[in-house]
Amino acid sequence: MVVSFLTQNSMAPVEIKEADSHYQITMEIPGSARDDIKIWSESGLLIITGEKKVPTSSRLWSERIAGRFSRSFQIPDEAAIDKIEAGYKDRVLTIEIPKIEQFKQKTIEIK
Repeated sequence: MVVSFLTQNSMAPVEIKEADSHYQITMEIPGSARDDIKIWSESGLLIITGEKKVPTSSRLWSERIAGRFSRSFQIPDEAAIDKIEAGYKDRVLTIEIPKIEQFKQKTIEIK
């Protein structure tokens, strides 16, 4: 998988893995609600946007980062775009990008 980080933002660190049948993008997004995150594909890109919110209260000091974020990734040719799935649990967004059957790795037995 060729991954192009078209935009990078330290507010949304990402891990990308490849398996025989799919790619997986994992993104930590503490402070974001499920409804604050949007994912779509457009012109060969997977685009993830959202907002991290920090409660506005009287603070003496805060190192928490808040605001909007955006990450874009080039979708590989072997991706089955219509079968991409996403889940959000414990402040971690996970996106599964299945590979088209013809591109899945196949082991060939030697006879």
